[in-house]
Amino acid sequence: MNPPCARCGKIVYPTEKVSCLDKNWHKGCFHCEVCKMTLNMKNYKGYDKKPYCNALYGQTFTDTPVRLKTSEEAELGSGFDGCWE
Repeated sequence: MNPPCARCGKIVYPTEKVSCLDKNWHKGCFHCEVCKMTLNMKNYKGYDKKPYCNALYGQTFTDTPVRLKTSEEAELGSGFDGCWE
C-alpha cells in the first residue's frame, strides 16, 4: 500500500516519493515550512520533523533548541527571550 503525503495527505506513488524526516512526501510537497521553496535531499535541514531550506534554518535555528527572535517579534517587544523552555 502506498503511504499518504505528510503535507497534503494524498497517496504518494513510488515515482514521486521523497522519504525524509521519517515521513513520505510528494516531490512538490517537500518544501520549506517558511518560504515554500521546493527542497530535495541535498538542500534541506530538518527541525522538529519539519523541512526548512538551508538559508532560513540558519537564520531561525541553531544546533540546540534555541530560536532567534524574528524581526517582527523584536519590533513588537513580545518578551520572547530567544529560548524554549
